[in-house]
Amino acid sequence: IFSVVLGQKLGLGKLELYQLGLGALFHDLGKMRVDPAITNKPGALTDEEFRQMQQHTTEGLLALFDMHGFSEVPFRAMLMAYEHHMKIDLTGYPENRRPRDPTLFSRIVAVADGFDAATSQRSYQSVPWRPEEALKEMRDNPRRGYDPLLVKALINVTGIFPVGTLVILDTYEMAVVTAPNPEPTRLNQPIVKIIYDENGVPMAEPVTVNLAEVDPATGRPKRNVIKTTRPEK
Repeated sequence: IFSVVLGQKLGLGKLELYQLGLGALFHDLGKMRVDPAITNKPGALTDEEFRQMQQHTTEGLLALFDMHGFSEVPFRAMLMAYEHHMKIDLTGYPENRRPRDPTLFSRIVAVADGFDAATSQRSYQSVPWRPEEALKEMRDNPRRGYDPLLVKALINVTGIFPVGTLVILDTYEMAVVTAPNPEPTRLNQPIVKIIYDENGVPMAEPVTVNLAEVDPATGRPKRNVIKTTRPEK
């Protein structure tokens, strides 16, 4: 889903979005050819296990090439399966004798897959990253190897605080993010629904507010996010 949304943000046409969506759906197909004891292992992989895991990109390419259930598997989908762990600094895997930049579609899938992996519970990750933490890491840590323009596009789509994020406001109210701010310069001021008042009492009727709303008396926003929180807290 994130891949297609990013593609729409970039203005891709219907055929390109179809190819992007298909490639994103099958980009990890090669993991079916890797020992499940490795793909489902909790904790860190050994060097040998990681080497075997890296083979899923090549295996994915071969699996799509051999797929006969579709009348035509786009070449771009094969490249996405092969390239989605390549980094823009030409590191990552698989290694190529002649290093080259991954294609745009592969870079899109890399960003979408990285965000989804970071914010989801996996066998190797019992506590997911908070969405805003994952976006910050992807944006600010060049060693992650993501295309910075595509990360910026993802932030523009989701907002710094993605939909569903629970936030604590400086009014001591608790709110849930319902939409990013439509103004690109105000991504840190999303649209939220206040669900608990300043005393921690559930709102009988949750109130939707735009955090960019300014107090006329002070000229400053009426509410600001001071931190995010988790539902269990």
